[in-house]
Amino acid sequence: MEQEVRDSTQRVLDVAETLFMDRGYNAITLRDIAEELGIKQASLYYHFPEGKEQLFLAVAERMFARHQQGIAVALAKEGADLRAQLRGIAGWLGSQRPLKYMSLLHTDLAALRAEHRLSLAQKAHAALFYPVRGCFVAAQERGEIQAMHPDLLAGCFLWLMDGLSYGELQEGAPPRPAMAEEVISLLLDGLLPRSPEGKPILVGLAGKKGERIA
Repeated sequence: MEQEVRDSTQRVLDVAETLFMDRGYNAITLRDIAEELGIKQASLYYHFPEGKEQLFLAVAERMFARHQQGIAVALAKEGADLRAQLRGIAGWLGSQRPLKYMSLLHTDLAALRAEHRLSLAQKAHAALFYPVRGCFVAAQERGEIQAMHPDLLAGCFLWLMDGLSYGELQEGAPPRPAMAEEVISLLLDGLLPRSPEGKPILVGLAGKKGERIA
């Protein structure tokens, strides 16, 4: 009996996560979730007696825990190389349902009570933002990249990964792994053309066109 209840609760969470992540917290009602499950709305209160917000909290906490573990595993495989680390994180995110991280933080969490909003924001940052930030901080300490605010770098990376979830839906878009590689190259190599030796070439800036940067 207990196993049946646990299985039933997991099914509710699975369906609710799909709906919340696809359409957003404000757009989904308990009736939507119940209809998708093929049950009465009142049955959801058996699992989550406090209603929609309690259900969303359970969905988000489970999701952030999954991402935290998945990113930790990905980073453990890559060692101390920023490009490989970012590829590992990008691969993990690409293997999961689109997170819409920025929308989640700024729209979905804003609809919750203050204490829940703060709690979930902390868990979101622990699962996603801080691991990425840590990669950039460590790379700066190794001298692998120039010094730049790690919060900005981590936010940009996650925002760009969010964008791939929309970009891959466009007709003719490259495969997501190829787009992720372009994003990582943009962050680490920039947009300037490169010489055969890999040095950036100055184009349209001060000095002669085509002059290499020492």
